[in-house]
Amino acid sequence: MLLSRVARPLLAAVSVANGVETLMNPKPKIEAVTPLLAKGQGVLPAPVSPALVVQAGAATKIAAGLMMGLGWAPRLAATILAVDLIPTTVAEQPFGSAGSPDARKGRQERFLSNCALLGGLLLAATTPRGKRSKRARKIAKKVLAAKRRARKAR
Repeated sequence: MLLSRVARPLLAAVSVANGVETLMNPKPKIEAVTPLLAKGQGVLPAPVSPALVVQAGAATKIAAGLMMGLGWAPRLAATILAVDLIPTTVAEQPFGSAGSPDARKGRQERFLSNCALLGGLLLAATTPRGKRSKRARKIAKKVLAAKRRARKAR
């Protein structure tokens, strides 16, 4: 419980900072999203503005990050952040592009950092908060009762 009270705000801080940075400097993100949206324009029912997509993603990161950091529906917020992180990572990591070894190393580090962040968000999304569910408590009672019976039988 104490660990999650510290870990969730730390994970949330990364998302909030990323969202604020994106709102303050959206041009690199817009440039990264534009080719992906161009590929998907045939599937989408209406044209979508890359700037709107980037701004909506930034707002989502800020809102969900604040929710998670403040403990308001943290599992839902972690799920939203995890779902948002996947297309963001794909858009920002041009895997097929060549470049200098330093640029490739930087992209690889950012990709691995995003993978680690995704793992933390998935853990936060699946970790129950507070009391266990009724089913889990019932199973735990049965296990404890079986242990007591086994001790008495010895």
